Amino acid sequence: MTYFPDLSPYDYLPDTVPAGVEVLAVGWLDPGHDFPTAADDPDPVFWRNLITLAADHFAAATRGVHGCRFGHLIEADYQYNAVYGTRVLFLGHAEIRVVTPDGRWLSAPTLVVHYIRDHGYRPPAEFVEAVTAMRVAPGDGGHRDGGAGARI
Repeated sequence: MTYFPDLSPYDYLPDTVPAGVEVLAVGWLDPGHDFPTAADDPDPVFWRNLITLAADHFAAATRGVHGCRFGHLIEADYQYNAVYGTRVLFLGHAEIRVVTPDGRWLSAPTLVVHYIRDHGYRPPAEFVEAVTAMRVAPGDGGHRDGGAGARI
């Protein structure tokens, strides 16, 4: 997967972003780079909303799948079809895009769900706030109605 430092300019799939929109990267992790971690579980509202975004409002879906490159003690592809509460999510094929109060977009790979739960990743406060507020970026091409990518 591509690595971007948190809150750096995003340019992974520029054709999926409207002209004039500033997009910043969040959660594009790689084993060769340190990332902030949290000792506590994520806020329950943030967590519930993040799961909903990954399942029902993903954007920039691709035909390929990127897996987690961090070491795991269980099978390597488990994060692709991981159970989160009552949801089974397909991760690694799309992005979660939310909007800050000043109109900037924040784009994270759907694997951010896995990174938070299984690797203790702590996303920037701007991302937590936007997810908690459910400010989904417009043009949500990945909105799901129970189809592929959002198995309930």
